[in-house]
Amino acid sequence: MQNDGHDLERRVGRVEFAEGALVRLRAPIRVDAESGRDVLTDIDVLAIDVDGRLRTSRSILECKSGSGQAKEPDRLLWLAGLQKYLRFDRAVLVRQSVSRRGRALARSLGLSVLDVARLSAREAAHAWLPEAFAHVDGPACIAAETRADTQLKGLGHIPADLVSYLRHDALRGETTEVLRAVAHLGRVTEQGGILPRPTREVLAGHATLALLLAATEDAARLDELSPEELQERTEQALTIGSPDSTQMLNVLTRADDLIAYVVERVHAAYQGSGSTRVQVNIPSLREVVTQPPDWVPRYLDMVQKLRANPSMARQILQTAELACFEALLGGRAHLARAFDHLFTPEHRYLLNVAVRCLEAMAGTATAESVRPILDLNFSRGGGAIDRTASAAPSNEPEQIERAKTVEVADS
Repeated sequence: MQNDGHDLERRVGRVEFAEGALVRLRAPIRVDAESGRDVLTDIDVLAIDVDGRLRTSRSILECKSGSGQAKEPDRLLWLAGLQKYLRFDRAVLVRQSVSRRGRALARSLGLSVLDVARLSAREAAHAWLPEAFAHVDGPACIAAETRADTQLKGLGHIPADLVSYLRHDALRGETTEVLRAVAHLGRVTEQGGILPRPTREVLAGHATLALLLAATEDAARLDELSPEELQERTEQALTIGSPDSTQMLNVLTRADDLIAYVVERVHAAYQGSGSTRVQVNIPSLREVVTQPPDWVPRYLDMVQKLRANPSMARQILQTAELACFEALLGGRAHLARAFDHLFTPEHRYLLNVAVRCLEAMAGTATAESVRPILDLNFSRGGGAIDRTASAAPSNEPEQIERAKTVEVADS
């Protein structure tokens, strides 16, 4: 039986993806609360846009399939509050129709409104896109995510909150939190051995998207910071929790001084009793705590490569989404000509950089789960296209998931 609400969400998500956004449907908003009450609400359509300077913006699109106008003001006020709570850049209410009162209230609240008639007009310009793909209700993606949920119930070494974070919260989380989560996935995976399929592909895919999004946001910061400053801030945030506060460093320095003083007093007392001093090297607490992960330089190298090619980097989230959650999971929607512009040698190069960084952070097993995406065809050309024609697969059927592409050297 068709769910009108879900169908409207899929239609909105499809159009947002067509216009350049990474899209997730029905994304839960989790809060710190007791078990069973930690989901505050969900976002019908979450869209993440990246501009030409790699600055990201996030949008909520709230979809209501009902035709009545009675609750329109309530929904607009609720949406304004949710936008403020999440600190998102854009919020849109999608309804069958929108009243004059609703449009006026939306303007005063800084919201946008979209009725189904205007949605249909936008869809007409993107008729060549598949109806469903990847997380826009793609059948292969839904089946794999559902199967992974079943398998994860029997895998006690994979924390449920880590899975939820990578799937949902990482798309709106702080960069260093995302990096910690990706590295943590590698640690727990190594402890428990090889994961079953498709769980390993699903988790590795989410880790890849989270890593790319974090790196994209850090790449935008290179407009204001030098690579050295960004690396210092990243290392400080990963080790002492804040790139700006030095309070922890001051405490650690004082602790080192106190330990050195106490040790010196003990040695002096033994020497006063006639004992020979034995030199013992005591590790510095400050040095131990502030030792950054060894993968940080590789991550910063990835950030700089994204910033050096912004025209491709702004699209890489969409490329990774189709590669990880359509092609890798056995779907074929990624072969549609509408997506040809997302599969070029330069996109493959950036994905290769991301997979190598993922391996350094989360281990070989995690990286190997997504490495087959590098074997997709990244030589798809684009000609004149009728964008109002129904979607069709690529006109080269032999270019399937394992088609080899031209190797791009990682300079």
